[in-house]
Amino acid sequence: MGLIRRRKRGRGWGNRGPRRFPGPQWLISALFALISCSPESGRVTAPAGDIRPPCIVSAGQKGSGAFEICFNEEVAVVPGSFSFQPGPTAAEASAAGSAIEVSLSPAAKPGENCSLSGEAQDLSGNITRFLFTFAGYNDAPAILRINELQCGKNSSASNPHRDYIEFVVRRGGNLGAEVVRWASSVKIMEYKFPSAEVKGGDIILLHCAPEGLPEEKDEVGQDLGISGGADSSSVARDFWTSAGGLPDATGIVALFLRETEQPYDGICYASMDRSGNIDGDEPKCLAKDLMRGGVWPFTDPPKWEEAFLWKNSSARPIHRTHQEQVGAGQWVVGESGTQSPGYLEPTVKTPKAAGSRGGKSRKKT
Repeated sequence: MGLIRRRKRGRGWGNRGPRRFPGPQWLISALFALISCSPESGRVTAPAGDIRPPCIVSAGQKGSGAFEICFNEEVAVVPGSFSFQPGPTAAEASAAGSAIEVSLSPAAKPGENCSLSGEAQDLSGNITRFLFTFAGYNDAPAILRINELQCGKNSSASNPHRDYIEFVVRRGGNLGAEVVRWASSVKIMEYKFPSAEVKGGDIILLHCAPEGLPEEKDEVGQDLGISGGADSSSVARDFWTSAGGLPDATGIVALFLRETEQPYDGICYASMDRSGNIDGDEPKCLAKDLMRGGVWPFTDPPKWEEAFLWKNSSARPIHRTHQEQVGAGQWVVGESGTQSPGYLEPTVKTPKAAGSRGGKSRKKT
């Protein structure tokens, strides 16, 4: 609104009363006045020609060293506008028709946090600016298998444990950009593995309820003894996430080679009193992912009674048998105290020294 100034009668403004000085409304009135004086008053037209910037139809990685962006019309690269992080990777872009292909040299590390920015223009000079963030492409992902789950915190003084998922490597490769998702009835959580080379038979521990200790370190190199904390293992590769703990009684876990693909392994476990259709958007979505990926034999819609049903206890882990099948039949509830993080088979634990926090699993020989 414009500024309003008031003066008394007889001092220059007569009986006209308060006067409103020009402001935004005056400008709008003036604009309409100009339009009404134009040859075609009552109709406002846009300038002739194409004034719309090109629209992105799709975008994504074509491999570890290439990124493609597709538009709805023919485009050209705006010179000098492309950049990539982190270094030393450099981005070189070229256009062909309605697509731009960006070569990344050297290729980003698998799972590395990346960003690509640039500009494209159409034949009329309209420019679209964009910024993409993604994880470095993994050309040779490792194949994992979920082997054991510890659901919830076990505060036993002699044998304490915290939430973890144990995996065994079935085919060697790199862990970078592989994704684990787990859902409760109200929340979905996600962890993306960093780049790390693993071999067939290796054991991986994902700790889902860390205590924030300085010794809780991701083991991405060859030294498997650098990590400490509850359930850490000197013979397994430890990773730590603050995304959230595993659901204590009822939950779904899914494992993905890449975040845009269907899962290739997973488990759905539920309290024995659960029945009916899986409710809640988060677990329902993850259950359908497992069904579409052929990982779990759900019907449509998925039902809780199709899960692995158990009487939950933080003292008893969930173990996977080595039967080649899908669904609830390949899982069993372990006896109390049979948590074995870092080892394929349930083990009998030797007594822990006084003051132990549950770290470094020991197998009885």
